[in-house]
Amino acid sequence: MVVLRRAPSLVVQPPPLDEVQRAAVEHRGAVLRVLGGPGTGKTTTAVEVVVDRVERDGLRPDQCLVLTSSRLAAGALRERVTARLDRTSTEPLARTHQAFGFGLLRQAAALRGDPTPRLLSGPEQDVILRELLAGHASGETPSPPWPEQVREALPTKGFRGELRDLLMRAVEHGLEADDLRRLGAEHDRPAWVAAADVLEEYDEVTALSAPGAYDPAWILGAAADLLEETPEAMQRVRDSLRLVVVDDAQELTAAAVRLLETVVAPGIDVVLIGDPDSAVQTFRGADPRYLADGWTALGEGPTFVLPTAYRLPQAVHAAAARVAPKIAALGGGAQRQSRPGRSGGTVDVRLLRAVSQEAALVAAELREAHLRDGVPWSQMAVIVRGQGRTSTLRRVLSAAGVPVTGASADLPVRDEVAVRPLLALLQVVLDLAQGATDAVPPQVAVDALASPLGGADAVGLRRLRRALRRAELESGGDRTSDELLAQALLNPGDLQDLGMEANPARRLTTVIRAGLEAARPGDQPGQRWAPGVTAESVLWAMWSATRIAQEWRASALAGGQGGARADRDLDAVVGLFDAAAKFTDRMPGLGPEEFLRHIESQDIPGDTLVARSPSGESVAVTTPQAAAGQEWQLVIVAGVQEGVWPDLRLRGSLLGSEQLVDVVAGRDSRFRAAQAAVRYDETRLFLVALTRATDRVVVTAVRSDDEQPSVYLDVVDPDTIERSENGDRGFTEVGRTMTLPTLVGELRRQLVDGPTKDDRLTAVAALARLADAGVAGADPEQWWAMRVVSDDRPLRDEDRDVRVSPSKVESFGQCGLRWLFSTVGGDGPRVGAADIGTLVHDIAAELGDVDAQTLAAEVDARWARLGMPRGWVSDRKRAEAHEMVGRLAGYFDEARAKGWEKVGAEVAMKVVLGRAVVSGRVDRLERATDGSGLRVVDYKTGSSKPKSDDLPLHPQLGVYQLAVERGAFGEEKRSTGAALLQIGKAAGKNHQVQPQPPLAEADDPTWAEQLVASTADEMSRPVFLAKVGDHCKLCAVKAACPAQPEGRVL
Repeated sequence: MVVLRRAPSLVVQPPPLDEVQRAAVEHRGAVLRVLGGPGTGKTTTAVEVVVDRVERDGLRPDQCLVLTSSRLAAGALRERVTARLDRTSTEPLARTHQAFGFGLLRQAAALRGDPTPRLLSGPEQDVILRELLAGHASGETPSPPWPEQVREALPTKGFRGELRDLLMRAVEHGLEADDLRRLGAEHDRPAWVAAADVLEEYDEVTALSAPGAYDPAWILGAAADLLEETPEAMQRVRDSLRLVVVDDAQELTAAAVRLLETVVAPGIDVVLIGDPDSAVQTFRGADPRYLADGWTALGEGPTFVLPTAYRLPQAVHAAAARVAPKIAALGGGAQRQSRPGRSGGTVDVRLLRAVSQEAALVAAELREAHLRDGVPWSQMAVIVRGQGRTSTLRRVLSAAGVPVTGASADLPVRDEVAVRPLLALLQVVLDLAQGATDAVPPQVAVDALASPLGGADAVGLRRLRRALRRAELESGGDRTSDELLAQALLNPGDLQDLGMEANPARRLTTVIRAGLEAARPGDQPGQRWAPGVTAESVLWAMWSATRIAQEWRASALAGGQGGARADRDLDAVVGLFDAAAKFTDRMPGLGPEEFLRHIESQDIPGDTLVARSPSGESVAVTTPQAAAGQEWQLVIVAGVQEGVWPDLRLRGSLLGSEQLVDVVAGRDSRFRAAQAAVRYDETRLFLVALTRATDRVVVTAVRSDDEQPSVYLDVVDPDTIERSENGDRGFTEVGRTMTLPTLVGELRRQLVDGPTKDDRLTAVAALARLADAGVAGADPEQWWAMRVVSDDRPLRDEDRDVRVSPSKVESFGQCGLRWLFSTVGGDGPRVGAADIGTLVHDIAAELGDVDAQTLAAEVDARWARLGMPRGWVSDRKRAEAHEMVGRLAGYFDEARAKGWEKVGAEVAMKVVLGRAVVSGRVDRLERATDGSGLRVVDYKTGSSKPKSDDLPLHPQLGVYQLAVERGAFGEEKRSTGAALLQIGKAAGKNHQVQPQPPLAEADDPTWAEQLVASTADEMSRPVFLAKVGDHCKLCAVKAACPAQPEGRVL
C-alpha cells in the first residue's frame, strides 16, 4: 500500500530576530561581515538580509545572489528564501560558487553562439589522468621527470588522487604549468616540475577531446578571466546584481575569492556570514583566514557578532566552548563568546571495550531515544570521522531495527552490484552483434545468474547445473556445467524441459535477445551500428526485458533490509542510465562499445543529479562534512579514536599539494606549521559534529589492546577524569537493546534465573502479553526446551529388515547421529576429491587390470565429466588422479606376481544376517591361486589411513569377510582375509596394501557377526547418540550436533 504524504511546508512567517541579527539585516553599506558560532542563526540572517532588501529597498529577487559552499546547502537556502519572498525569480536565488561561475560561462557561450559548455566529472578527470600516465609508461609520449621515490606509485589510483589534488590546487590559485614548474625548481620539489608537464598535457588533451568542457577546479578561474577580459560580460554581471550574500564564508577557496572580488563593485553590497571555527572543506582548498582577516580586500565595513547559540542547550554549549579554544583563534575568535540558547541538554561520553560493543551501544541509545523519549528517527544522527566504520554501524543498526539513511554513492557506477551484470551482458550483446564471438563467457553467465538481475540463489544455481549436466551426460557429452550454463543463455531450447530452477536463465536469455534486437549493425561500409543505436537505447531494451523493475519497486516500498537493497539497486541502475544519456548527448557519434570503455575506465564514484530514493523516517549515518549546516535532536559522535580523530597525517604529503598552497599564499610551510594546520582542521570537524545537536550528544570510543580513545573525550568531559581515583575513565556496560527479540530473551532468562518468585511471576505475565500479541519466541510452545519428541517410534519396526552397508558400519560406530543425518543428505553434494575418487573407481572397474598409461589416458578422456573449471586447480587435481591410477597399475602387477587372481570388480553382494541385510559392492574380489579362498580389496583414494593396530578389527573389512563366509559371492565361502589398498595421498610414493587376517584367526572369530547384529539393531532404534572424537573435525553436520557448540544454539 502506497501512502501519499505531502512534504511539510516551509515556514513563511518572519522569524524572530535578536538585536544583532536585526542590525545586520537593516545595515546598508558596501561590505558587512557577520560572525557567529554554531547555531547562532547565521543562515536565518542570510535569508532575512535578502528578504529585507527586496521588501524594503524594492530590489528584484534576481538582483540578489546568495552563495554557499555545497549543492545541498544551496538547495535548502533557495527554498527558504523563495518561501519567505512568496514569489519566483528568473535566476536561482541561491547557488554554489561553482554554479555561479558556470552560469557566467554558459551565458557568455550562448551570446557568442558557441555550444553549451559542460563540466568534466571526477571520473572523467581520473580517466584522462590514467590515460596520460599509461601513455608515459608505454613510451607513446615522453614521460615527465618524476623523482625516483614516486615512480613505483605512478600506476596506482592513490597516486592519481594525489596528482588530481595537486593540479586542482594549482589551478584554483591561478597557476599555469610554467608557474608550477618554476615553483618546483625554487622550492626543491621535483614532483611539481613533473606535475607541471602533466598539467600542460592535461590542458591540451581536454581542449582537443572535450571542447567546451571545464575542469571543476578551473571554473571559477575561467569565470574570473572572462569578466576581466570581456568588459561586456563584466558590465552585464554588475548591472544585474545589487546584493551578494555569502553564507558559510569560511569555506571560500582562493578561486572563489578571486571571482567574488572581481564581481564586486560600487553599487553592489556584500555580506559575508560565517564562522572560522566551522570550516569543513579545508581539504578541498577552503581557507577560513579570508573570513577572519582577508575580507577587508572587499572594502571597509563593520562586523556584527551574533551573541546567542539558539540551537545549543547549556550542556552542549559548554562542551563546544571547551573544544573551540583548541583551534587557532583566527581574527580574534570573537564568535566564541556566544551564550547558550537555553538551559538543559546532555553530553555523555561512553568508553567501550570493543568496536562491536560500540556499535551495539549506538543501536541501544537510538532505540531507547525513539521508544522511550519519542524522538523521531529523522531527528537522530550518527557522525563518524570517515567511511571506515560506517559499514559496521549500518549493519548493526539495521539488525537492531533502526532505519538508516541509504549510503551515498561510494563506488563507481560500474562496480555497483546491480550494474555489473548489465554491463557484462551489454559487452556480450555487442560482441555477438558484431560477430566477435558466438558464445557467452562462462564466468559472465555464472555471475549474471547469481546477480540481482538473474536472481538465482546458490541452491537454485546448483540445481540448474546438475540438470544441465545430467542431460549432457545422457547425450554423451562432456562439457562442464559452466559451459552448459553459458550455452543455455543463447539456446533457450536447452531450458524448455527444466523446472523453476531455470527461470533465472530464461530471464537472461530474454535480456540477451532484446539486446541483440536493439544493437543492429550498420548496413553501410564503415558503419558499425545502424542509425539510432546508442548505449542508452541498447541498455534500455535489455533492462526492459528483465521485467524486474516492478519487483524491485515493490521490495523497496516494503521497507526493511531487502527494501534498502532494492533502493540501492534501483538508484544504481538509474545512475547507469544517467551516465549513458550524458555520454550519448556529449559524444553522439560514438557507439555503445565506446560507452563501455568509458564507464569501465572510471575508478572513482561520480556525483549525480538524478533523483535517488527518499530517506523518509530514518537515522542519518554521516560525516562532519556532510553534517555541516544540519541539526538533529540527538547526535552520536562515534569512533573518536586516537589516530582516527584527530587524523594528524599530512594531506597531500606525497606530492606536497598543501605545501603548494602555503607557498602561493605566503604562509609558513614548515613541518610543524603544516602539522598544526591539520590538527586545527581536525578539531574544527569535531566541533561541527558536536554542535549539530539541539538536545543531547553522545561521544563514543573504544579502548582495547589495538585502539585507544582520542584526547577529545577528555576535552569534552574533563569532570569524569577529575573525579576518578586513578585518573582514568571507566568502561560503559552495554545494556539491553530495546528490541522485541532481546526483551523476550531477557524475560525467558528471568523466568529461569529470577532471584525471587515475584520476578519470575512478572516475567510470566510479560511473556503472556507478548505471546498474545504474536511476538516470536514468547509462546512456550515455540521454545525448543519445552517441546516433546514429535515421534518416538523406532526408525525401523522390529519385523522389518535393516539394510547395512559395509562402508557405513565404521561411520555408524563413530557417531550414530552423523550416520542418520548423512543418510538424509546431511553430507551435501559430492565435490573435489570425492568426485575424483569415484572417477578412479569407475575407470578401474571398466578397464580392468591394464597398464598405467591406459588408465591415465582414460582419466584425461573422462576428466571433463567432473565439471571442474579450467585452471591450475583442475590441472593439479588431474595430476593427483594420474598418480592414483599409476599406483593402482602398480598393484595390478604386484597382485599377479604374488599369485592373486582377479575374480571381478564392482561385484555386487547381498547376504541376510538376522535382521541385517548386508549389501553393496566390492571394489575388487580376488582368489588365491593356491585355492585357499577369496579376498576382498577396497580402494582408498583419500589422504588418511587407519593405524596398523586397528586393522585386525577394522569394521568394513570384517563385514566383507563375513559376507564371503556367508556365501555372498557364490559357492566359495572361505575368506583368506581382506585388504585396504591405499592409492591416494595416504599411500605415499607407491601403493600400500593394508591387510586384515582371516576372521578365523581372530581371538573372537564372531566379532564381525556381533558387530553387524548390534549395528542393525541400533540403526533401527528411535534414539541416536552423538559421539565426540577426532572425526568431528571434518564432520559436515556439526552445526546440527547437540554435542558441539554450534549445534547447541537452536
